[in-house]
Order: sequence, then C-alpha cells, then structure tokens
Amino acid sequence: MKVLVYSIAAKFLISLISISLSFGQTFYHTGNTDYVDVNPIGGILLAGGGGDDNNAMKWFLERADGGDIVVLRASGSDGYNNYLYSQSGVEVNSVTTIVIQSETEADNIEVEEVLMNADAVFIAGGNQWNYVNYWKNTKTIYALEYLINNKGVTIGGTSAGMAVLGEVVFSAENGTVWSSEALDNPYHSRVTLDRDFLDVPFLENTVTDTHYNRPETDGMLRKGRHVAFMARMIEDWDMDARGIAANEYTAVAVDENGTASVFGESHHSDYAYFLKAYGGSPEVCQSGSPLTWNRDSTAVLVYKLKGYEDGRNTFCLADWEDTEDSGNWEFWYVISGELYKEEAVLSITDGYDNVFVEVYPNPASEFLTVSFSSLHDYKSLIILNIDGKVIKENKLDLSKCQISINVSGLSPGLYFIQFVNGNNTVTKRWIKR
Repeated sequence: MKVLVYSIAAKFLISLISISLSFGQTFYHTGNTDYVDVNPIGGILLAGGGGDDNNAMKWFLERADGGDIVVLRASGSDGYNNYLYSQSGVEVNSVTTIVIQSETEADNIEVEEVLMNADAVFIAGGNQWNYVNYWKNTKTIYALEYLINNKGVTIGGTSAGMAVLGEVVFSAENGTVWSSEALDNPYHSRVTLDRDFLDVPFLENTVTDTHYNRPETDGMLRKGRHVAFMARMIEDWDMDARGIAANEYTAVAVDENGTASVFGESHHSDYAYFLKAYGGSPEVCQSGSPLTWNRDSTAVLVYKLKGYEDGRNTFCLADWEDTEDSGNWEFWYVISGELYKEEAVLSITDGYDNVFVEVYPNPASEFLTVSFSSLHDYKSLIILNIDGKVIKENKLDLSKCQISINVSGLSPGLYFIQFVNGNNTVTKRWIKR
C-alpha cells in the first residue's frame, strides 16, 4: 500500500513522501497510483452525520466495482483513506481525499482530473456553506455532474455532505438555524436556501436534513426547520416540495432504480424520514410571521422507516411509495409556529376485536384494495370524505374476502372507509394521492 501527499503541481507520485508547496493544494492518496477500468453503478448514499454505518459504507464501496474512490472535504485531512481502503472489507483500487478550501482550488484542473477518474465520490461533513460557496460554477461541480449523470457513479455524503445533494440545499450561509427560529419566521436571516447546486436523480424537488434526532440549543429537533424549508420551497418556487432526513447513525442507500434502503442498528433509534407536501400550500408563509401550514392537519405526509443492519426496509423514490408497508405514515402540520404530528392511518373496530380489515395501497392513486374477514353481518361499505360526506357506497359480497374499488376520480385528500351493519361500523382511514 502506498500513502501519498502531493501538490497540484506534482506530476509524479512518490510513495511515503509528502510534497507541500505554498501555492499548492494538498491531495491525500492511498493505494495504487494507476487508475483502473471498471464498471461502477450509479446510486446515492445519504448519511445522518453521527458516524458512518459500516454496512452502508460497504454498499457504497461495492458499487465502485473495485475502482477509485474520491473523498471531498473543505477541512481536515485523510481521515477516510485507511477506513475506505483497508478497513471496510471491500477491495478498491485507491482512495484520494481532496481538501478544497477556496473557489480557486475548486476550479483547479488537477482536481477535475482526479474527480473525472473517480468510480465513487463521498462528501465529508463540515460546513455546507463551504461547499456551496467554493464549488458553484467551478470544475468541481462540472466534474460531479459528469460523474453522476454521464459516467453513472454513486455519490454519497454525511452531514454537510448529505445536505448538498438535494435539488434545494439549506446552505447555512449565515450559520445553522433552529427549528424554533424557522417556524417562528420562515424567512429568518439564517434560513438560507440554494437551488440547483447539483442535479442528482431521484432528489428533484427535495431538501435533505441530518442529525434528525439530536436536540439543538433550543431543545428542539430539526423536524420543524425541515418543514419550514419545504414551506419556503412552495412559497418561493412553487415546487412539489419533498424532504429526506436521517437520524445521526442512519444511512439511506438509493440504488439506480430509486429504491432507498435504510441502514442502521436494530437496537438503536435509527430512522429515516421521507416527507412530501400533501394537503396544499402553506396558509401563512411570510417574513416576520409564524408559519401556519395546516391544511386540515394534512400539510406534510411523512413516512418513517426503521434502519437495520441489512437495509431490509425500503422506500421507492421513483414514485414515493412504500414498497413493503414496513414503516409508519404520519401527518405533520404547523399552526402559528407550532409543529404537530399524528398518525396518518388509524383503525377502529368498535369492540369487534375479531374483525380483520386491511386497506392498501395507502396512499392510493387509482385502485384501493380492501381485504376483510369475520364481517358476517356487515352489508355495505362506504367511503366518506374528511367532512363525513358519503362519496361512494358498495354492497358487500361476504362470499369474497377482497374487493377492489376504483378511486381514480376522487380528489387527493384524506378519506374514511367504513363497513356498516346497523349502528356498528368498522372504520379505516386512508389517503388518496
């Protein structure tokens, strides 16, 4: 193994020797000095920032097909090199860390050359404003766009590195912002959003957030500010706002088809969150006023998904549907700067504990399937809107245990489906996409 530190002026590599020039930019290189021709696979790794999940990092490295890894950062040195090269259990050809500390360094042709030969790229934590401020309109960004959208490599990031991968970036230009500040005034001076920094497939209309389970100085988690970011996306750009977040030791691995696998430890609170504007635009989102984004308590639809060592739980970013019904749907909404949450799907059996009713998919867009058992005396099935108005009514054929209902003509929103027998009902809550 060769460990090298070389300046941008160096055209030769000498193992175990550090060359530092006053005008030079430092690269840290571990492994072979010749690039290899491999077949990398595209993808995204979004890490929550509290520590690297080993299984997720193996997934990341395996997609490089034994090729060359590049780590980008704005401070620090070679902390990732040995871990990725020799401690992960996945063989790669080399790992090169590039520390970019100015726009000039981001526009160096040598940086571009190393990046263009990468088979996977990982962006370290730190301050995302350094990335936004230094990289924009430079060779670094152009090289990353080529790698992501032409060469098709996997790009990953942790903390600040994850923060810059969505179409909309909380840039932290004026420092971090607390949820209490963003909810009290979504146009607070520290709510700084940047658009079109990187074009990453499956992260269109999306803003990410990290350290989701770490209380800030105001005692609040980052959920509130994340919702405020999405409200601004709608108010400022009329976007179909979405969000992806991860707890500190959680990682979301997105494959080339948009399937997001959540990695974490089964005995810890390792969760990922997938947020989507749902009920309508914010009622109040203006400078100097507390945010109100209520929409009958359905403003933001959130899917909370547990992380496991094998990444077994998945969510599809191609259509924003849960793939295995392994998480929990919630509604988040804001009233006068206060964030509220409630379950998006409830089941009520009115004392009939032996009754089984399942409604899926939930949310549904075209057809709703209803499976049931032990409904011996129930004669009809009705669908009600959020105001309690009957929208559809179907007679039940109890010889069957499943029916399919065409709901494509219904407006998006919250509905109830009820089995009725006199004064007895079995009720399910469901969502029309």
